Amino acid sequence: MNDSYFSGPNAALEAAIHANDRAAVAAALRAGANANARGKQDVTPLMVAVDLGKLAAVTELLAHKANPNDKAIDGASPVSLAVESYKRQPDILMAVMNGGGDPNILRPNGDPVIIRFVNDRNCDLIRQMKEFGANLDARSRTKDPLVIDAALASDWDAVLCLIKLGANYRYEDSPYALSKLLADRYPGPGSPMYQYKMQVADILRANGIALPPMQ
Repeated sequence: MNDSYFSGPNAALEAAIHANDRAAVAAALRAGANANARGKQDVTPLMVAVDLGKLAAVTELLAHKANPNDKAIDGASPVSLAVESYKRQPDILMAVMNGGGDPNILRPNGDPVIIRFVNDRNCDLIRQMKEFGANLDARSRTKDPLVIDAALASDWDAVLCLIKLGANYRYEDSPYALSKLLADRYPGPGSPMYQYKMQVADILRANGIALPPMQ
């Protein structure tokens, strides 16, 4: 993001955000700045604060009803920005979600934001997003269910996590049915993913899904 998006009363708010000064953010808002102002490229003050990793500013903006689900022209939102930077600033992600962030909002590329945690095989955050209301049966931009998307990447630990959290796994009419993907010889017994693959296979068998011979 650029260093400057706003002018007029909102310029003081932007400066307070850069300084991560909660009191200054509140003062700028009292002086006429708008917590949901639209600057260049439709960027909002909350987007700036999240992108810069300024937790105090994020917290104050949310307290003044900043919308965590507004989108800039490029499709970025405070939620998607917080998801992308969660490793650096996990507290900001939690603040944004607790402040009303939509757990099913899309990233700029069209994927649901939860796919970041599926791709990172972070079961704790997949679970946390489910608690916020994320749809575990959402589809990626390629139209594949999350559980299939993870299986195609051989991320069987993420597949297992999704299934245990309640994601649908009955896609037997799909070209990418889990039963077919499990039959692939990769990952094999020497892979750390193999144990998770076998656990997924056990769940499918226990629920009446016939599996082809495992390689």
